[in-house]
Amino acid sequence: MSRPEKDIAAEASEELVALVSAMRETRRIAGVTYQELSRRTHYSVATLSTAASGKGVPRWETVKAFVTACDPDTGLDGWNALWQAAKDAGTAAGVSSARGPRGGGTRKSGWMGPRARSRPAEPPPAGSESLVALVREATRAGERALAAPRVPADPMRAALGLCTTPADFTALLQHVREDANLTLREITDRSTRLTSPISKTAAADMLSGKRLPSTEQLHAFLLACEVPPERTLMWHHAVTRLKIAQIRQLDAPLKVSPRLFLADHQPWMTAGIALLTVMIQVLQVFGR
Repeated sequence: MSRPEKDIAAEASEELVALVSAMRETRRIAGVTYQELSRRTHYSVATLSTAASGKGVPRWETVKAFVTACDPDTGLDGWNALWQAAKDAGTAAGVSSARGPRGGGTRKSGWMGPRARSRPAEPPPAGSESLVALVREATRAGERALAAPRVPADPMRAALGLCTTPADFTALLQHVREDANLTLREITDRSTRLTSPISKTAAADMLSGKRLPSTEQLHAFLLACEVPPERTLMWHHAVTRLKIAQIRQLDAPLKVSPRLFLADHQPWMTAGIALLTVMIQVLQVFGR
């Protein structure tokens, strides 16, 4: 049966206490003695026990060997964060505070000064693995975040989604052509080699905004401008949406002004009125 751990040194910072407490806890959970830990890490028992004592910030290599010998599957990101925090806290405190007063300072208890009282080791919370569990969870969460596929921002997809007029769509087509740095002749030549050809006139009409392109023309234009085939679908969705909007506008009932109607049909109405007048006069003659 192994001897119980000594209390953590009272002069240890809160960050160092967190580190060494987690080291002690992971060794307790693994059920590994310092002798066995020494055989696994090739560090001496004194080095390992000192690393977990809180008397000073241990070297990172010692901490890494300590925790991986206890738990080979543990991630090191969380442990490194604990160690770095302890190291930064020790640096901020300064070396002079650990060495004691200099110069003419008097000591109250012999030449070594008063002996620091040890800080009692706090037991881990019941029903949990305390700091070790937190370190493990933080490390796994970091590993999951790093392994998760990152979806880069897609400005062109967003721009196509915001298109509300043919002019907006035309501006994006112009941007694609400028990005590819192609002339109309080069677009025609490339489309002929890659897919169905698009004429210079059709390409010019697309880029001038005279009309929305057909499905075949748009596909040939995009491939000629080196847009990957898997990215052409969002362009087809956008142009189809704009064409549907145009059709709906054409199907809307037209409001015709009576004044415009009379102006357009004035010659026919004049002739009709004249004929009606003649017929009334004839009827009046025969009616006598």
